[in-house]
Amino acid sequence: MKFLAVITTVIATAAALDYPVFPFVWKSCATPGTTDQTVTNFTLKQSFCPGKNYTVIVTGPVTGDIVAPSKLWISGKFLGRVIYTDNHDFCALLAAAGTPCPLAAGTAALTFDVLLKPSWPTGVNAQFSYQVINGNNRILFCQAATTMADNRFC
Repeated sequence: MKFLAVITTVIATAAALDYPVFPFVWKSCATPGTTDQTVTNFTLKQSFCPGKNYTVIVTGPVTGDIVAPSKLWISGKFLGRVIYTDNHDFCALLAAAGTPCPLAAGTAALTFDVLLKPSWPTGVNAQFSYQVINGNNRILFCQAATTMADNRFC
């Protein structure tokens, strides 16, 4: 019985902390040498829940200024078919998080919130990718991982 109590306490403590629920393995989806940011860490801060906002944190050196009109393109694929698309004004997302464009080159921790549309299917392992095209028409970053939204954790 003590073992069950310890496990319950550990799970409750982990749930109370603001850590990613799923440790997705994010990798670059851009051709090496073609991005303005070398991503050293890419994290979804909250649970990946359809119909809810989650925070994305992208860390790494940026070789060029981040300028408008930057665009964030999000896509999800299952069995090679696109099942989810979304796009945003990237500078507007950064400004909403307190970091307006233009941002000078240097080491950056970019933080922004995104709504996962309710149309994202739960319980499906899908390839999810983020790509930002900077206002200078270069790729800022591209990151992809196999992800799964699960309403049990929302």
